[in-house]
Amino acid sequence: MELHVTNGDGAANLLKASGLAGDVLVWRDPMHHGPFPADLDLDAVSDMRARYLGGTTGSYEDAARDFRLRNDHLRAAAGYSEVTLWFEHDLLDQLQILQLLDWFSDADVGATKLSLICIDRFPGIEPFRGLGQLHEDQIAGLHETRRPVSRAQRDLAVAGWVAFRASTPTRLEALLTSDLRPLPFLHAALTRHLEEFPWTLDGLTRSERQILEFVHQGVRAPGKLFAANMGRETALFEGDWRTFEHIADLCNAHTPLLRCEPDGIFRRPPVAQIPHAEFIEQRLEATGAGEEVLALRLNASTLMDRDVWLGGVHLSSAQSMWMWDPAQRKCVLRQVDP
Repeated sequence: MELHVTNGDGAANLLKASGLAGDVLVWRDPMHHGPFPADLDLDAVSDMRARYLGGTTGSYEDAARDFRLRNDHLRAAAGYSEVTLWFEHDLLDQLQILQLLDWFSDADVGATKLSLICIDRFPGIEPFRGLGQLHEDQIAGLHETRRPVSRAQRDLAVAGWVAFRASTPTRLEALLTSDLRPLPFLHAALTRHLEEFPWTLDGLTRSERQILEFVHQGVRAPGKLFAANMGRETALFEGDWRTFEHIADLCNAHTPLLRCEPDGIFRRPPVAQIPHAEFIEQRLEATGAGEEVLALRLNASTLMDRDVWLGGVHLSSAQSMWMWDPAQRKCVLRQVDP
């Protein structure tokens, strides 16, 4: 029997409906944000992720249970004749490939074959965002394109997983100068990850800047902001909840860069229990400070208190912070002035 591993319930449901034999395991974790410190095994990092994600959804216990069930299913891989990984080119999927191939590099799975399907396009689908856009027959047809995971792919994934969890981004930048051909979508994905560090230019991450620019241009509804931000990305890796989190951060900065009408507070699921009709009726506008940041007359690093993780890097306004320098195309360590 075969085990199919993929990211997202959309692709998982298609696999289940495709007629392909075997079981489906969904690798649910928005790995592009939140902590992934080094030297934690799968169970320990899963517990940390459950605590982090439970702070958003409000239920650590539910998240921890889901991670335990996921990990137990993965450990049963030796009971399958083949494990096939189904993924795409975007940042989230590439990070999941790193984690999975790193785990398989040390796991004793006996004679189980490990295969990979990873695509960035599909005939007739433009723009291609992911496997969830396909229908059941198209998914089934992709199965024959799977290829055995090579030693070079495993070795690169191990190095990539170490670099992603390092406490500074320099390890990741060094990886980007190496031969990444075994995983051809990794370079673009990890570069996009580095662009989520605050920029020296204006103190905003790339996602924050895109959202603030769209509001400045007149895109004021939360749903339309998500769609516009999605369209700006070459490879979509963030969902709507994460986009709404960025909006909230811009609204809730100690000097707000966005404000929300009608009552001045941006409410979003799952943090707030808000009827859908009320949620979509909210309207955002840039504050004076937001306009000054866009004009490069203010730097958002002095206006926003950060205490966040990107992989193994902890970004805190209370200490020197790694920031993305777009001129050098690398991260630099900067003291954030109060």
